[in-house]
Amino acid sequence: MDTERVDDVIRVRYGNYASAVGTLLFPAAVAFMVFQGLTSSDTFSWVLWWIGTVGLLVSGAVRDVRQVRGLTLDVDGITWHLVELFIPWAQVTALEVDSGVKGSGKPHLIVRTTDPEEALLGRRGLARFIISGNIKQFAGPIAVKAHLLASPPEEVIAVADRLREAPAAPSTPAGDARRTRRTRARRIAGYWDFAAAVAVVAMALSVLTR
Repeated sequence: MDTERVDDVIRVRYGNYASAVGTLLFPAAVAFMVFQGLTSSDTFSWVLWWIGTVGLLVSGAVRDVRQVRGLTLDVDGITWHLVELFIPWAQVTALEVDSGVKGSGKPHLIVRTTDPEEALLGRRGLARFIISGNIKQFAGPIAVKAHLLASPPEEVIAVADRLREAPAAPSTPAGDARRTRRTRARRIAGYWDFAAAVAVVAMALSVLTR
């Protein structure tokens, strides 16, 4: 299995940095189009443009790094790093590959849960939009393109099934450390999503104030 294994933690990377960089082309194109409409006298608009451009590119790069981190499976549950969504095994009913979802293109690895809407609790902005979109289209909060996983989806499913069937792990310092890292990662991801929202507003205002 082409994954990184550390103790009881298994990390499955997703895609690659080359493909992730492609997602930065959209904010770069938006910034360029707005740039063409600015003049040297639009000082305030220039400030907003710089804030918007830097914010969109940096937050986009951070999001791409999270996306490449893919999935982490441990004794506690599964984490999707794009939005830092953690789901404990007690809530997971199945992992399956579904190629029959309308409009989804290539087959997706989908994480089914007892209550998909629970994944939306406390989520805002882009993270909520992405998770909600998965629930509507795939009936599961986590859905990733199977062919972009660093390991065959069947192997990921086999590992998940083994971890799901294992007895509940007792509280240990290592487990407490994992929970702390997950909480911190989710909080930081929320900050970056907020920064992206601010950047979008700044870019829009740079157009309205020129």
